[in-house]
Amino acid sequence: MLEFLAGRLLRMGITLWVITSVVFLATRLTGNPIDFLMPEGLDAASRREMIAYWGLDRSVAEQYWLFWRSLLSGDFGLGLMERRPVATIFTERLWQSASLLVATLALTICIGVPAGILAAVWRGQGRGSAVLFTAFFGYAIPNFVLAILLLLVFSYTLHWLPSAGSATLAHYVMPTVALSAYFVAALVRYTRNAMLDVLSQDYMRTARAKGLAESSIILHHGLRNALIPVITVLGLQITTLVSGAVVVETVFAWNGVGDLLVGATLRRDYPVLQFGVLVVASAVIVVNLLVDLAYALVDPRVRLAGA
Repeated sequence: MLEFLAGRLLRMGITLWVITSVVFLATRLTGNPIDFLMPEGLDAASRREMIAYWGLDRSVAEQYWLFWRSLLSGDFGLGLMERRPVATIFTERLWQSASLLVATLALTICIGVPAGILAAVWRGQGRGSAVLFTAFFGYAIPNFVLAILLLLVFSYTLHWLPSAGSATLAHYVMPTVALSAYFVAALVRYTRNAMLDVLSQDYMRTARAKGLAESSIILHHGLRNALIPVITVLGLQITTLVSGAVVVETVFAWNGVGDLLVGATLRRDYPVLQFGVLVVASAVIVVNLLVDLAYALVDPRVRLAGA
């Protein structure tokens, strides 16, 4: 157990270092952010002064060294646009993104798992095909297209839901649906495949021979053994939800981390972008680690080393 965790933590550290370094070097190739910070017509002397103030006159190697020295000491720097600590900027936005992701994940599980079970139980029947056909719409429609369609229908045409912001529960409806559509389709597919494999096992036939109720057989015997691949898919979905949230937050003017990263990229706000990538990458890696650990909780027979 300890050896497994130590190895994973070491790989996590190396992965974070590589990702952060790539982003650091890539941002330096996009141009000087001072051109976005300062108004047009700024004289050359003032421009040089601002470049020196932010340390952009140093070599890339020196900037890289200072960046990691500050990062390891807990100083994440100031945002170039807001001139506030980037940790404070992210803290203000983090709750909005986290609440949206939790709502999306809850909707995905509440719809995807039951629909996948029904699609497996109703295999070969018209209603089972209808479940798959409905779910697979999520594969066909990109989340940003679905988000725009939802805006046009439920906000601009019917005036049922607000088009932007996150002040009330009504603001969550369209972003959550747009973000979860693809992941519901994926979860339906994997849950169905896992259940089909389980339903053909000998112990399921034995449970039926004992006279147990079909619902009890499916939920208590079948679903438990089908949860391992489903948990894997859920873990992968959580990691990809972050990238999908960036687009959806932008469409619905959701004041979250995704919208912040898009703005930082467009304005070349290096500190905000670097810290954001570090936070997102850390979250993705931690979720993957938790998925591996969840194998042992679902089925103790699965070795952690194998996971």
